[in-house]
Amino acid sequence: MVNTRDRGLVVGTSAPGEMRERIDAFDWAATPLGSRAAWSPSLSFAVDMIVASRFPSALRWGPELVLIYNDAYAPMLGERHPRVLGKTFAEAPPTSAAESEEPERAVLAGASGGAIIEELPLSTTHPDGSVSEGYFTIRLSPVPDAAAPSGVGGVLIALTDVTRKVRTEQALRASEERYQLALQAASGVGTWDWDIVADKVYADARYAVFHNVDPERAAQGAPLSEFTKALHPDDFDRLLRSGRTSLKTTSEFLEEYRLIQADGSVKWVQTRGRVERDAKGWAVRHRGVMVDITGRKRTEQALEAAQADLRIAVDAAGLGRWDHNPQTGERFWDKRCREIYGLPDGVIENPPEAFERLVHPDDLPALMDAVRVALDPASDNTINREYRIRRDRDGATRWIETFGRAFFHEGQCVRFVGVVSDVTERKEAEADQVLREATMALALDAGNVGTWDFDVRKRHLRWSDRGYDMFGITPGAEVGLDDFYAAMHPEDREATRQALLAAMNPALRADIDVEYRTIGRDDGLERWISAKGRGFFDEAGRPTRVVGATVDITERKRAELHLRLLVNELNHRVKNSLATIQAIAAQTFHAARSLPQALEAFSARIVALAEAHDLLTRENWEGADLLDLLNRLEVLHGGPERFAIIGQPVRLSPRMALSLSMVLHELATNAVKYGALSTPQGQVRIAWTVVPGPAQPRLVLTWTETGGPPVQPPTRRGFGSRLIERGLAAELSGEARIDFKPDGVVCRIEAALDG
Repeated sequence: MVNTRDRGLVVGTSAPGEMRERIDAFDWAATPLGSRAAWSPSLSFAVDMIVASRFPSALRWGPELVLIYNDAYAPMLGERHPRVLGKTFAEAPPTSAAESEEPERAVLAGASGGAIIEELPLSTTHPDGSVSEGYFTIRLSPVPDAAAPSGVGGVLIALTDVTRKVRTEQALRASEERYQLALQAASGVGTWDWDIVADKVYADARYAVFHNVDPERAAQGAPLSEFTKALHPDDFDRLLRSGRTSLKTTSEFLEEYRLIQADGSVKWVQTRGRVERDAKGWAVRHRGVMVDITGRKRTEQALEAAQADLRIAVDAAGLGRWDHNPQTGERFWDKRCREIYGLPDGVIENPPEAFERLVHPDDLPALMDAVRVALDPASDNTINREYRIRRDRDGATRWIETFGRAFFHEGQCVRFVGVVSDVTERKEAEADQVLREATMALALDAGNVGTWDFDVRKRHLRWSDRGYDMFGITPGAEVGLDDFYAAMHPEDREATRQALLAAMNPALRADIDVEYRTIGRDDGLERWISAKGRGFFDEAGRPTRVVGATVDITERKRAELHLRLLVNELNHRVKNSLATIQAIAAQTFHAARSLPQALEAFSARIVALAEAHDLLTRENWEGADLLDLLNRLEVLHGGPERFAIIGQPVRLSPRMALSLSMVLHELATNAVKYGALSTPQGQVRIAWTVVPGPAQPRLVLTWTETGGPPVQPPTRRGFGSRLIERGLAAELSGEARIDFKPDGVVCRIEAALDG
């Protein structure tokens, strides 16, 4: 806020006369007030009055409350100056209580003789752009005008700077608040003033209440005897002697004593005072303060009890105590501490060397670093370490845990104390636990096992990472029982829910052993899960947790399904094979054939059928590759140099593999007996391709013989030709055509790929 007293102004921010020039140059005809020549004498006088004033003043005139103001008022308007000059109240909305419309309207209407707004905080904008905060008292006064209906033509707004007064009052209140806070923070401070000559003690309410004296009487002064009634009998004589001594000397009066309260309780207080003397040296007044130290005394008593309890607890826990003075190097170990380190009872000649000698070499550097940190004033001054020692009496390795704290005075460590305990059994148990957990983790990992834990009360479900994978959920995501059921196949949900309810039923406590399907929430994959679990109950029989393990058995389920399909397929194939064998036998042992020829042909065809079965068996009857059939054909009939194989790998269904194997056997047998494979220079070319079909792709295979003897078409169709041309068509919904060309047999086969 501007110091207006130094400038001789209230708010000297505008150049003197600036607003007079603005008012004279303003186009008042464009405002509700009309041209200046038409103004009433009251308005003209009021404007001249505020312009001449060096105090912040403004005028609101007429029903529209048009604003006119002087140079001292301009800074109160901030960035709105000078554009609000001549504006109505509606055009220049209020920004503070200084421009409240209601009180101004009341003055203008003659309903109010004026109004005062006390100590209003306002901002002042100075010519240099800076803004300061101050307090102003606003006075609204009516300006008479005979021409106005109410007799009041406008409202005079006058501001008085009261910043200094408000600041002084605020500082006084703050000082009083700080004083009261200081009294409260001092744990119950009371003050007293004893007029020794008149024997009257003047005390504040806190001091009076502590001494069971009425606060009003204490404020007016009461005899010392009324205050001494509250003294504890055990402290009375001591306090009386100390008081007499202080009256005879110049020393400060400082005592701690007990006061018996009105309710019979006891308070501890500390008083500190000083005697004032007259010109002759006589004690005339005794003033001082009293502090409630009941809490401190209780703390001290509790500390003494705690120290006694600590000594008992240390002994009961088998802890050893140590005390080290870093300044002198002295170190004290109690009897239990020496026993832990395996040292003989009595004084240790050089404790630091004994300590460093007994600590395991691998642990000594880290331990000494921890000691140095604890002795650093900038640290928390504590140590808590576990380390190994080699016990002095037998060299046994033992685990030791130490707790300690360093105490400082003027930045120097003056004491470093703590306790030690032998934690070897605990460390061995922890190591055993870690080993068991690691073994369990390996077992779970090797068995692809996930674990789960359901908190019944919180309905919170916790899974291991592998458990998340089994439900197709990103590991770490928040999951509950609803998520568990939502990820389950609808057909398996109810049975699983019943199994969980039975496990949580105190009367049943059934173990969970279910298999169900999950639909991965994040990956959408279907999996088969085997879950086993068990419920746990509190003492009242209420279920608290259900824990268990899950195993992904998807592959097993698929294998079982495949096995069922395989058995069904084998049953079908066995029947078909028996039918095929029956047909082969019937055709082979035709009456027109000799028995030796029939046996040879029958054996060869059965071997070909067995070869196809063997190939399918190795593929789990899921199918066979065409190249595998042709490779076996090469082996049986002259080797790869007699065959030219041309084509890409093609997967055949079991049914097609059997049929095509028999066809190729018949073609190869005829070629060995009569065709290209009957001569050394003959060769068979087998080429194929896969072409689109109306329902599924179709295999087109061509068998071409070259280099054999001239070919004569047969006079009749034998079993092999009928098997090729008719059997293939019936079995594979395909067709086969054999051409007995002079330079070699050509067989073209086309069949649907159905697997």
